[in-house]
Amino acid sequence: MQKAIIYIRVSTDEQADKGYSLRHQEEYLRRYCEMNNILVVELIKEDYSAKTFNRPAFNAILGKLKSRQVKADLLVFTKWDRFSRNAPDAYAMISTLNKIGVEPQAVEQPLDLTIPENKIMLAFYLSAPEVENDRRALNTLVGMRRAKKEGRWTAPAPCGYDNKLDDQNRKSIIPNKNAPIIRWAFETLSTGQYSVEEVRRMCNAKGLKLEKNRFNQIMKAPVYCSRIIIPAYKNEEEQVKRGIFEPIISEELFDKVQEVMTGRRAKLAYKVCAKDELPLRGFLDCPRCGKKLCGSGSRGKSGRIHFYYHCLKGCKERVRANDVNVAFSNFLSSLKFKTGVNEVYNEIIKTLFKSNAVEKGGSQGSIMVEMDKLKLRLNKAQQMMLDGEMTMPEYREIKQLLEPKIDQLLSQQLAQNHVEVEYRSYLKRGLTAVQNLGYLYDRLDVTGRQQLIRSSLKQNAVFSDGRVRTPELNSLITLTTYADAAHSQSLTEKGSHFGSLSRMVPYGLDLSNFMDDFQRIRILMNSRSWKSLL
Repeated sequence: MQKAIIYIRVSTDEQADKGYSLRHQEEYLRRYCEMNNILVVELIKEDYSAKTFNRPAFNAILGKLKSRQVKADLLVFTKWDRFSRNAPDAYAMISTLNKIGVEPQAVEQPLDLTIPENKIMLAFYLSAPEVENDRRALNTLVGMRRAKKEGRWTAPAPCGYDNKLDDQNRKSIIPNKNAPIIRWAFETLSTGQYSVEEVRRMCNAKGLKLEKNRFNQIMKAPVYCSRIIIPAYKNEEEQVKRGIFEPIISEELFDKVQEVMTGRRAKLAYKVCAKDELPLRGFLDCPRCGKKLCGSGSRGKSGRIHFYYHCLKGCKERVRANDVNVAFSNFLSSLKFKTGVNEVYNEIIKTLFKSNAVEKGGSQGSIMVEMDKLKLRLNKAQQMMLDGEMTMPEYREIKQLLEPKIDQLLSQQLAQNHVEVEYRSYLKRGLTAVQNLGYLYDRLDVTGRQQLIRSSLKQNAVFSDGRVRTPELNSLITLTTYADAAHSQSLTEKGSHFGSLSRMVPYGLDLSNFMDDFQRIRILMNSRSWKSLL
């Protein structure tokens, strides 16, 4: 009696029919073996593409055949396209199987390969699926290139967009709820004041959770300014087309971010050289020409090195670094806490979460609806399995697919419930940090000082007449402190104690900007330098 290994396979793109297809192949092949008095010694199921023989189950049984752990005379399958869709690889594998005494055979396309003429039919059976694959791939490639030339997006919707159908029932994309966060990320990164990682963390705090590599890819993706890149193909050179979908950012902003990320914009480059004597290098503007000041050391006649902040390209602005460093430290130390700050912050938090309550509730509601839908599907599959309409392996497969999605939605739901608690905790620590900026600055190393400067200043400072002038500070600092008696007097006239949120309007508070600026302090509090001092 001949012994056979049954081999059944569906490709990845046949997953929709997987349950029926595998079962149908198995029943057909078992019946064939039974009718031909063939003993089945092994059943192999596979869900990999037949373009190559890089298939785990197939390679596993091949190894057992070579080591004689399994003995068989035949490897049976329904059609030759179940065996392979690559003619050269198929011929090589047939030769390998013949050497170990195993004959591959397609029961619906039987061939006696000992007859030379039958190899012509074998070539046809093997080549036809390969030609079909190649034709389908070519048609897809041509269609996608034509669509791109028309300005249409052909890939899955990128982060910040959703798929939709246009008026002509063709695929397109539209911005979704994450689009404003992505726009904010581009705008913030374009300033050159933050690293890509810092901006990513701030986006995470805003609700857009992304891994490092994924975030880097987004910041480099031209789709966000509605540019479509068409790669070179044959005699056609690479082309750039304007997309017919709505851009999230302008082309100018996208180009500016690319310059910052590649370091071509020295004026806005983030990586400021850290030197103990020059912590403000890169954070000062020239009072004469407005350009960014550089810094360097100069050896005097005594051999001692003196450090200066100075301008370049013909401007003669040059000041002693120590004078500027002391002035900036004194400026931070002069910041005094306003009265009534705790009450103001309580009002801010209350207003923020009150304004987001409707949106938060809607989000929670959508999560609950989706969770209920997935649980219903799982329960239905379980019932079908109990009623005999579905096999246990099929039920397990559905369960393995749905349960991770349910767990993910549950995690999102729990994360939303902790958002308010998290912000209150950071808010308290943020107040402590701002109240002690001068103390912290004097005790940090140069890297920590530059982090503090970057988080405190929204624009570069200017040193003139022995004082440091700052055009715009972090909103958190502006709201909670004042730096001199004149400012203090103006506050007294307006009311030194903030009694309600409406009184914040004279101080230019924008809640959305406030939370953006608060993230600067939040990132700083998570750094190693600050954790040792707070």
